[in-house]
Amino acid sequence: MLIGRNKSLAAVIASMVIVNLVYGLTLPLLSLVLDAQGVSKTAIGLSIVIQASAGVLIAPFASRFIVRVGPARIMQLSTLVAASTLILLGTWQNVVAWFPLRFLLGGAAAILWSASEIVINELADDNWRGRIIGVYGSAGAAGFALGPLVLVATGTSGLLPFAVTAGLIILASVPLLWLRNKPSAAADRSHTSLLHIFRLVPYIMLLNLTYAAAIEAFVAFFPLFGIHLGLGEARSLSLLTTFALGGVFLQLPLGWLADHVRRHSLLLWCILLTMIGFAAMPLLITKPVAGPVFAFALGGIEGMIYALGIILLGQRFRSSELAAASVLYTGMWGAGMMLGPFLIGAGMDLFGDASMAWLIAAFYLCYLPAFWFSRRTRPAVG
Repeated sequence: MLIGRNKSLAAVIASMVIVNLVYGLTLPLLSLVLDAQGVSKTAIGLSIVIQASAGVLIAPFASRFIVRVGPARIMQLSTLVAASTLILLGTWQNVVAWFPLRFLLGGAAAILWSASEIVINELADDNWRGRIIGVYGSAGAAGFALGPLVLVATGTSGLLPFAVTAGLIILASVPLLWLRNKPSAAADRSHTSLLHIFRLVPYIMLLNLTYAAAIEAFVAFFPLFGIHLGLGEARSLSLLTTFALGGVFLQLPLGWLADHVRRHSLLLWCILLTMIGFAAMPLLITKPVAGPVFAFALGGIEGMIYALGIILLGQRFRSSELAAASVLYTGMWGAGMMLGPFLIGAGMDLFGDASMAWLIAAFYLCYLPAFWFSRRTRPAVG
């Protein structure tokens, strides 16, 4: 029983590597390719919106679809679709052709993400939830870190980076064969309204929207931001990897901390430190030693924001409500991914490339009233 549970955990954690590898590579790579073609940053942001819109559009029926087909089969099929789509993206490097392909890629990633969050929260006991989600988040950060590393190794031109990433996705998906395709605990016949879930925990859902808007804009535009500051493409991609490695290593101790302190207080501190970090980024990121250390610390602290959202959902919901909450959480990510890169891209066109970090800090500043108001009117446990 324990061996089967551990295999299931390994499979779900592997799926998080796949999802973040998709985003960790496609956002900077496609942005660099389009920028080299002379496409405006506003248009680059709009291209990202198309990829993100898939998660939003499928959210209303995704939980029932996952339950009906089975999480394991859904996750296996999604990885095949993602790998195939990456090959097509590399074959037809045209902004118009990329619109439907990015939509398909976004849909596959969103379904895989939702299914994995349902399963991981069902497998996690509440006393260990922070540490298990910490490992899950670290795996996701590792996948994200792998994306820029692939670009450093393969370059950003031609089919090679797309083909290598497709191969890595297939390799990472092998543990999904261990996951039994049986109905989850959420597979009851009742249907929970997404609006009902949102009303119960608006601050968690808006948290993921804000986090996604910030992180996706950061991943998409940091290489351009770094080039503007004189870091160069290779150095910028290396710092992006360092940022992701902070999430790999720091989410484990932060996950342990989440099991021993008030989780909402930890969340607030992570938000405040992240906001301050982005505000200070233009001053620190170019420093030879302080720059990588800063990127590592900021990546770990910001990554914990997402993990804490999953932890809080898992301690709040069960069964069909957990399935609906996980799907809505992923849908809010899609909404944030639509909002963030588009607004940041437009802001960089308006205020200059150096404004990226300050605009991201402003996202978190705008979220804080929602956190305070929701927590005061609907206090939660933890």
